[in-house]
Order: sequence, then structure tokens, then C-alpha cells
Amino acid sequence: MTQIETTPHEIEGRWKWPDWGRGPYDALSSVMLGPPFEGYVELSTEVDGEPWRLEVRYSKSGIAPRLSDGIDAERLYEWDIVGRGRCEKKASFNVSPRFAGMRHYESGEPLRLPWENQVGEVDGVDVEYHTSNIEPDRALELFPEFYAAIFEHAGEGIHPDYFRSRPHKASTMWAYERYVRISRDWGRKLSSNGVLQKITHFLSDQEGVKAELKIDNREVINHQNRLVLDPASVRQLLPDHTYGRKFEIYQLADPDAVDKDHPSYHPKVEVLVNKKMNDREAWAWDDRHDVTEQIEETLLNALHWNDVPLAPDGTGVYIPDDHFDAVSRESPVELYEDPTPRLEAKTDHLLITTLRDMGETARDVTESVATDGGATVDDLADDLGKHPATIYRAIKDLDEILNLEQGQVSFRVRKYREELRSLVESAEYAIDSLADRIQHVMGLADHIAESSPFQKWLAENGAEIEYDQDGNPEHVRMETILSRLKSSSFENVQRIAAEALEKWRKSGNDPSVLRRAQLTWRTPGGGTEVGFVGAVADR
Repeated sequence: MTQIETTPHEIEGRWKWPDWGRGPYDALSSVMLGPPFEGYVELSTEVDGEPWRLEVRYSKSGIAPRLSDGIDAERLYEWDIVGRGRCEKKASFNVSPRFAGMRHYESGEPLRLPWENQVGEVDGVDVEYHTSNIEPDRALELFPEFYAAIFEHAGEGIHPDYFRSRPHKASTMWAYERYVRISRDWGRKLSSNGVLQKITHFLSDQEGVKAELKIDNREVINHQNRLVLDPASVRQLLPDHTYGRKFEIYQLADPDAVDKDHPSYHPKVEVLVNKKMNDREAWAWDDRHDVTEQIEETLLNALHWNDVPLAPDGTGVYIPDDHFDAVSRESPVELYEDPTPRLEAKTDHLLITTLRDMGETARDVTESVATDGGATVDDLADDLGKHPATIYRAIKDLDEILNLEQGQVSFRVRKYREELRSLVESAEYAIDSLADRIQHVMGLADHIAESSPFQKWLAENGAEIEYDQDGNPEHVRMETILSRLKSSSFENVQRIAAEALEKWRKSGNDPSVLRRAQLTWRTPGGGTEVGFVGAVADR
């Protein structure tokens, strides 16, 4: 399967080099301090034919100089090398000295920097990096070129190996983000399919996990919708993944302010890994390829689970911008089975075993309730020629899907009845297929206990709702078979529509908004009908 190539956004971390002592730092200081630069310079350079504009300036560190430094200053400088390339590419590097026994310039207290514990009691150079729209390895290539360009601009020579060796193994990364850009139409579909909500729902009854969902549709759908997952949550989704992360759908607050042909008219879909989501721990620079793989697997699997095509060619899904090329990747990431139906369906082993191994009475009760829409225990006993106690035992075995209230037996969720009715009435009906189908519909009621009345109504009726660009309901789709006739064994569509309006109102919404939405439902004859919710409810 052809898959889209992701692109990097923000990356942050720290490289450490003890290879040449403080030589690279001291050499830069000697060039930058005093004439002609006096601590600041701007210059242009090219790296592999790519133009860059560099700005070099100092900032004051918190490190006191050593007596052997021989400088008349209370603190050492750090050097900021900021490179800006085409199309908002940016690579910023902060160059700072490191040595044993560092002390605070003001208090004289030892500095609790990790250098000595990680690298040893040796001199060296620490480089903090922050890049935008650049691959991590490309940043490591750019830095020594930027550094050498400063000396070339000054007409000074420099050791050619500085910063061209592999950084020390204690080098780290603490923020890494990659993205794709999708069309606004597909962004709305992604939002209406509820990838973030689905993941949140199935994690809601998993012990030992932490997830946080934030939805900001105030200005526009998908302005900033994000789900933050801790490492334990991620492991519930993707095998062998270890880092906490944020999944985000991001759109400009006012995308209509730009032309429809401009890339920013369309939303980004991003995955970020940072230390805040990982117990404030950075990870090794040497692990960057593993983190890249986990980010890309998360991003592409989330799209895949929501039926977003992954191929960039001719689909109209992906929108290229200055950094995202919307091209096929050379090697595909691994795609996993969508965990959300499995977990949302609550495929409890005991339930499936019960369904597959149910006795004759349990099977007969299931078929009867599915075809008749409900019955009393006494009616079932009469129809099946069983003692009421036998019926009660069968219902108890099926209490995951059947509800017993005041002697009346019915399905806990209407969707169950429709799925089972279609199976019972089909020529291929078998208890194995019954169990298989149940796996995809079970659990709807398990995840809605804390939802709004309208959300509960959607789940209980197997309904889906689509919203327009202003966040108003546009279309309600129901797979349930509904009838216009109140005497039919099928649910009455007028009552269902009226119930939808009532639950919408009880959820704190304006009923007139939902009244204008379209309602689509299946008919007993096998077709579909469409009408406005308000008009259907008023019949």
C-alpha cells in the first residue's frame, strides 16, 4: 500500500561534545568579541546550494568564569547562531561552555548541570538546538556549516573537524513533531468520525492510563483539537510504543482569511512527542530514528483507522505546502488493526464464549426478542414452552445485551436488535456469525454513562451526526430500520425524531438548530428515507 510521507515541524534538544575541550567555544568568542563584530554579526551563506541568512549574537549565561579564563566579566557569554532559510525554515543553536566545577556567577554555588554526571569532569561544549521544518539529521549537518561560515566571514581559520564528529551519547532530544496537511473536507470528516473522541472513550475504562482531550471549535471546526496520551495510554493503542505523545488537528482560527488555494486554508494533522508527556524526561539523541518511527506510525495509523486514504496520488486528501510535499514514502510504516472497535465493542471473552456456547433456550430467547422487538417473560415462556424460571436463567446469561425490567425483556441498545434481526432473518444465520457481529456492536452503552443526554441518544440508536463549518448539526444518519407506521413492529420514526429533539434540548442546546438538520433512516422495505428532523417529529 502506498503511504504519504510525513514532514518534521518543531524539534528541540541538546548536543554535547567533549572532543575538543572548550576549543570551539573559545574560538567563537575570540572572533565575535571585539572588532569588527563587537558581539553581533549578520551574514549569508549556502549549504549544499541552499541559501541561509545567519544572525550571531551573545546572551549572558549563569556560569561564572574561571580564574584561568582571564576575562574581566562576572559571567560567561553564550553564543546564539540563528539560521533562517527559505519558506520559514529555521535552525537555532545556542553554544555554551562546559567544564568541571561550574559555579553560579552571583551566588558562587555549584551549578547542578548534568554535564559532569553524564560526560565527566572534562571541558567541552554544549549546543542546544531548536529547528523548524528541518529533519533532525539535517540540523546536525547544518550546524558545523553555520559555525564555519562565521570564521570564513571573519577571514579567520578554524579547525575543520569542529562539530563534525558524532555528538556524545548523553546528547538528548526533548521535543519532536511531524505532520501532514489534509484538505478541509477531509479534516471535517476526520472530526465527525471522532478519532480523538473514540480513543478517549475506549481508554475511559482502562486502568493505569492518563489521557486529556481538548476541543477548540470556537472559531472554526478543527481550530485546535488535541489528545494528550501518557505512555501507558499509547501502549493500549500501538504495540511496543513507549513514548507519551499529543495527537492534534490544527486549523487557522480564520482560514477563510486566506485564499482557498493557499495551503493554510486546510488543516494540519500532527503528532508531537515531548518530555512533558514523558515524566519530564528527555530521550537520547541516538534514539531519534525510533521516535520518528513511533510518531509516523501514530499519525498514519490514526488516519487509517478513520478510513482516510493514505496514498497521496490522485486522492485529493493531502495538500502540499512549503515543507510538506504530499509524496509517497519510500518504505511504508506498519499498519495495525484498528483497536477502537475492539475496545469500544468490549469483546469480553466470557460474553463471546456465552454467545457461541449458548443453549437452546438462550438462542430461542435471543431470536424471539430480536424479531418481535421485546416480550414479557411470561409470553416467552408460553411461546417457547418453557418454565418462566428457565427463561429467567437464559436472560441472566445474556444480561450483557438484554435488559429485564418489570418482567419486560428488551435489548439494552436498539442497535443490537437491528443487527440480530438481520442475522436471524438471513438464510446464512448461524450462532458463530451472531457472535462475530456482536463484537462490533457491544459496548455502546458502556461508554456513555457520563455523556450528555443527546450523546446517549446517538449511541443508543446507533446514529451518527455531521456538523457544518459553523459547528451546527447538518445531518443525522441512522442505520436503524424505522417505520412511519406507529403500529409497526419497527421503531416509529416520528417518535425517534421527537426524542432526538428532546435530548438535544436537555443537553443545553437550541432545538431549532437541530430541527433544520436532515435525518436519514432505513425503511422496512430495504430503502432509505430523508427528511428534516423537525418536520419528521411534527408528523
